[in-house]
Amino acid sequence: MNSMNRRSFIGGALALTTLVLAGCGGSATATASSSGVPASKPAGSAPASAKPAASGSAAASPAGSAKPAAPGTANAVKGAWVAITANQMLWPLAVEAGYFDKYGVNFALQYVQGSVTSVQALVAGDLQMVEVAGSAVAAAQATKTDLVMVAGFLNQTVWRIMGIPSVTSIDQLKGATVAISKVGNADYFAWPILAEHQGWKATDFKYAPGGNPPGQIALMSRGDAQASAFSPPNDVLAKNKIGAHLVVDEATFKVPEQQVGMALSKAYIAKNRATTLNVLKATIEAIHRWKTDPAFAKTVIKKYLKTTDAAVIDNGYSAYAPLFPEVPYPTVKGFAGTIAEVATQNPKVKGVTPEQCIDASLVKELVDSGFIKQIYGSSAAASGAAAAKPAASSSGAASAKPAASASAK
Repeated sequence: MNSMNRRSFIGGALALTTLVLAGCGGSATATASSSGVPASKPAGSAPASAKPAASGSAAASPAGSAKPAAPGTANAVKGAWVAITANQMLWPLAVEAGYFDKYGVNFALQYVQGSVTSVQALVAGDLQMVEVAGSAVAAAQATKTDLVMVAGFLNQTVWRIMGIPSVTSIDQLKGATVAISKVGNADYFAWPILAEHQGWKATDFKYAPGGNPPGQIALMSRGDAQASAFSPPNDVLAKNKIGAHLVVDEATFKVPEQQVGMALSKAYIAKNRATTLNVLKATIEAIHRWKTDPAFAKTVIKKYLKTTDAAVIDNGYSAYAPLFPEVPYPTVKGFAGTIAEVATQNPKVKGVTPEQCIDASLVKELVDSGFIKQIYGSSAAASGAAAAKPAASSSGAASAKPAASASAK
């Protein structure tokens, strides 16, 4: 990899007004996107052994119709997943398996398009927890917005750059128009990573917002963009829809990057620590179920991504089975990389440290209590995590820089 420091792109970057969350206190609401992606059923409706309904069934309702938690209800939580991709499927799986019920959480889950929009909704009080990329947490910290990541589900770059048939080499992407969901969303930062790897500037790409993967594929289909960065299984969708092909797999770069994780405010944790721990317990069980029950995980992908394409479903499952960590610490290295990437577009983020973005005390509590070891038995990853050396977080809680999970590649 080119050794150029990521911060060297700052001078040539576009102004990222949508990522600076200074206006987050507005009236943003957590509503369904026009994609019609289904929301999870509120916890309480599915036993632990339940299998999700087939795609298109009555259970697969639009996000806007998700039954909200009743105001004042004990352990009521409103959460959101934010991208139409398989790495966002842990909370949907937890709902379908009944794990939130198991831990006494009335979890109302809905789809809100994009990390930036979901953080705005959280700050406005419309959500309590979100599955977002570390880039959104770093940008929030830059504006003194109360947001931390308490669990990291994906701690490295996994973007697959797909090109239209006429793009036959990486070099053809310099100066090209590339489709993104939105400036500031996680997929946008695949392009500064590629620029650094190639020794280019961040401004060597033109960006066309498509809203979501289907919109990005539509831009490529019309010739309005020559390439796009997808997380699995949307690379398969692009291949099937328009004959796109893999130009470069950024996973081979082995770049630490804090991608999707569980984020919420420190203020919420302080008042609702037991509930937060129970949500995390349900999520850890969902990770274990993903790794050990492929058939069940694939039915969740089928339902929530609204696809019957076996290749898409299989790719979405297999891409993350080895990457979801058994002990889901957010990582200092992952956030260091993410902060450097976001700083190329938002200079205010340069002053943010990884420790400001992380509260690892909840995962550590579940390690120390033996909960994770109980879920995984005598797993080396679970038992070894107890020895992870913690560092003090900005809130005073223990923040660990764990060793890599034995299951991660």
